[in-house]
Amino acid sequence: MKPMLLFSALLLSVTLCPAASHGGDTVETVRPQKDQVGFAVSWEDMQQVASEALQKEGLPPLDASGFVAHAPDGPVWTAAIMPHDDYVYAGPTAVHLLGGMVAPRWIVFGVCHACRRIGVRDRLIFDDYERWKVAGVEFPVDTELRQQILDRLDSSTAFVDRERHRQEHSVEALLPWTRLAVGDFQFVPILVPGMEFSRMDSLSTRLATIVAQICSERGWTLGRDLGILISADAVHYGCEGWGGRGYDPFGCDGEGHAAAIAQDRTLAEATLCGPLTRWGPASFARLVWDDEHPEYPYRITWCGLYSIPFGLLTTDALRRSLELPPLTGTLVRYGDSVSDGRLKADGTQLGVTAPNTLQHWVGYASVAYAPGP
Repeated sequence: MKPMLLFSALLLSVTLCPAASHGGDTVETVRPQKDQVGFAVSWEDMQQVASEALQKEGLPPLDASGFVAHAPDGPVWTAAIMPHDDYVYAGPTAVHLLGGMVAPRWIVFGVCHACRRIGVRDRLIFDDYERWKVAGVEFPVDTELRQQILDRLDSSTAFVDRERHRQEHSVEALLPWTRLAVGDFQFVPILVPGMEFSRMDSLSTRLATIVAQICSERGWTLGRDLGILISADAVHYGCEGWGGRGYDPFGCDGEGHAAAIAQDRTLAEATLCGPLTRWGPASFARLVWDDEHPEYPYRITWCGLYSIPFGLLTTDALRRSLELPPLTGTLVRYGDSVSDGRLKADGTQLGVTAPNTLQHWVGYASVAYAPGP
């Protein structure tokens, strides 16, 4: 590389990844974007793909400031499950959640895609970044809330691994959508690896107790001041391109596609919707997990098999700790990459990381939780 080009490359890397010096060691303070193909790399691209998704779904357009308009009497979600797949596929499903998201801070439970492969399990994974950069925007981590949570946990239940967060796309996918809904906000990212359900139950209760204490100390209202966001895609289906782990019990034709969609919707409506109690996450785990084969623990290949039940158990335990009314889950939209097709995203750099064919497709479920009967 020529000297001037090398200097320019080094300067660019410093600009994109600001760092702080601690005792002579340089520590990156801004986490860079992992997926620069399926997710927007500029805010203009984000607004373009969101506008197209909103128009496709017949929802109100972005307001004059370029954000989602909230109806005065509209819903307020305490928690939500949002897909993290390529925006041109998952966008039409994700946008249905935005109108009910109002909190200025969110705890975001992400999928740890690599944890099973590298043998990480049983403990929550936190980061130590100050900000995350996605879609050309820096999103501040609520470092004070994160530290308060970590201080009240212990090394047997949680640890910090910035590299694991840096290599994972499931949290970063949700941040630009959240900004479109609430404007400036802070968040605490937590990756959820595999664990036995009994441990998940006890650890989520412990985390919820800690967060409830912090909410009480700060006078926060759940849903208005703090929300829970769960990153998860639904079924990963097909007989091609899944690394020899294809899930296709109904076949890879039109009838198989319809049957798999029906199974997905039934699973979501039966275990994730209605009154939120411990029963729903436990039923989801019982139907989706395959505990007898930990090397590939799927009965049904939902990408969120741990983030979903952990996030919902935490949400319900938090609600109970704060002595708030019960929550009700609603499937606000189900979609999939074949039925919905691909948004055009004209004029953007957005691409796809996988095909959308009857032999290889992904389902998406947006589920929202709010006080209700």
